Amino acid sequence: MTDAARDVDRGRLIDVGPVELWVDDVGSASGDPVVLLAGADTPGFRWAPSFVDQLVAAGHHVIRYDHRDCGRSTSLGPEAGYLLDDLAADLVGLLDRLTIGSAHLVGRAMGGMVAQVMGLEHADRVASLTLLSTTAGVDDERLPGPDEGFVDKMMQRLYAGPPDDHAGRVQWLVELAESMAGTAYRLDLEAEVVLADAQLRTGWSPNSGHGGAAFGSPSRLERLGEIQHPTMVVHGTADPVLPIEHGKALALGIDGAVYIEVERLGHEAPAAFLKELTPSLLHHLAHARQG
Repeated sequence: MTDAARDVDRGRLIDVGPVELWVDDVGSASGDPVVLLAGADTPGFRWAPSFVDQLVAAGHHVIRYDHRDCGRSTSLGPEAGYLLDDLAADLVGLLDRLTIGSAHLVGRAMGGMVAQVMGLEHADRVASLTLLSTTAGVDDERLPGPDEGFVDKMMQRLYAGPPDDHAGRVQWLVELAESMAGTAYRLDLEAEVVLADAQLRTGWSPNSGHGGAAFGSPSRLERLGEIQHPTMVVHGTADPVLPIEHGKALALGIDGAVYIEVERLGHEAPAAFLKELTPSLLHHLAHARQG
C-alpha cells in the first residue's frame, strides 16, 4: 500500500469571500510559499505526499487546496457560470487570508491555466510559474485537439454516466486515470483505487463548472508575452488531452521560459515523475527569488 492518500483527512476550510476553500498548508510559515494548483475536478490531496515532503524539506511553505466546485470546497455546479478569472480570484483571496504577498505557483492542467491568469492579472502575487501538462487555450483552434481515441472514450463515458454504486464509481475514476496515463511511469492501480475512494468520500461530484471555466475563458496564446515571471513548462509527449504542441506554445510564448519535455508522459503527475522533477523545480524556485 502506498501513502497516496495519506493527507486526505488534513486541512481546514477557509472563507475567501464568495466561497470556502479546503486548504492544507505545511512547512514553516516563514518559508518561501509554494502553492500547488490541481487540475479540473481534482482535490488538492491528490498531489503526491512525497512531493510535498520534498518541498517542505527544502524549506518551503507548501499550500494545497480544493478549487471551488471540487472536494470539500463550496459546490456550485455546472450552471454557476464562473470562469478561470474567478478561480484566480479565489486564489488571491486565499493568499490574502494566509497573509502571503507572493507565492510560487505550480499548476497542473486547469491549475496551470489558473496560474497563467494569475501571472497576467495578478502579477504582484506571483513569484514564479511552473506549468505542468497545461495550455494557453484549451479550445484554441491554432493548437491541436485531444487524441481521437481519448475523445471516443470520453464520449462513451459521458453517454453512459457514472455508476450509481460506490465500488462502481471507484472503478470509473480509476479507468479515467488509466485513459490519461502515458507509458513513462507504471500506473499504480492500488494507489489509484485508494485515491478514488478518498475522492468519493470527500465531496466528489460528476458535474462541476470546471470544464465550463476552461472552455469559456478566452485563449491566452496572444498574451503570453506579457508574463514576466520566471517560468518552467513541463509537458509529456504522450499527453492525450493536451498534445505536446500546447506545452511548446507556452514555452515559446513566455520569454525566457525553461522547457522540459518528458518522453511518453501522459496527462498525469505520478509520484515517481514528481520526484525526478523536484531537483529542477527547486533550482527554478531558488533562482526565481534571486533574479
